[in-house]
Amino acid sequence: MSEPKENPLAVWNRIAAYWDNYIGDGNDFQRVLIMPSTDRLLNPQPGQYILDIACGNGNYARQLSRRGCQVLACDGAAAFLTAARKRTTAADGSIDYLLLDATSPTSWQQLAGRQFDATVCSMAMMDMPTIDPLLLAVHGLLKPGGILVFSLPHPCFNSNNPKFTAELVNEGPGFKQVFGLQIEKYLSEFSDLTMGLLHQPEPHWLWHRPLHVVLNKCFAAGWVMDGIEEPAFPPATGTKNPFSMERRPEIPPAVVIRVRKPT
Repeated sequence: MSEPKENPLAVWNRIAAYWDNYIGDGNDFQRVLIMPSTDRLLNPQPGQYILDIACGNGNYARQLSRRGCQVLACDGAAAFLTAARKRTTAADGSIDYLLLDATSPTSWQQLAGRQFDATVCSMAMMDMPTIDPLLLAVHGLLKPGGILVFSLPHPCFNSNNPKFTAELVNEGPGFKQVFGLQIEKYLSEFSDLTMGLLHQPEPHWLWHRPLHVVLNKCFAAGWVMDGIEEPAFPPATGTKNPFSMERRPEIPPAVVIRVRKPT
């Protein structure tokens, strides 16, 4: 599929209100998979200065601030920042919000001279046509030993348009339902239109990159990797939806990675 003819951020500005209303302070994907793994790898501490990149409606930024972190939350879609500011209350502490296109080297110049203890980028790099400016800029903005924790739809099982499968197999004394995924491509990089939420007003662009591409870009920017989690939903406890990932507890729909700036 051809590349988008308009800035992908234009779509996010149009659908931000829908996402904000749908997700609020976090949907199941964020609360069950992304946030717990991010918490473990980020290990945020009171007093730390943390940069939240592509913060969306600010739900994780608010969590960090309530834990005593000083937070600068940025996003390239002004509509998301509007939603984030509306949701931020006095109980959330003081969060600075900044309009910043993470794919633009010149946009990163706004942060020249700052030094952060840690950075986080949750489920956003796949929405960016290039991640090199982000990786290079953040490396320069962190203190020695500082970390970047980012999450992605798992390239092996999620961002590569898998087909959901369901089989009835004769196993043991009776039949058993087996739910899985059929994977037809992984190694090739490609972009495609996708629907991240059910019934969202219009699709947005996603860039599939295999893990070796993502990690080699990190290494080229000077990072070392020292942590990774592949969270999966626990087994289904009552859902009858054959397309639910709860039916596939051995398949992680996301990957959360920690890279570190060497000391």
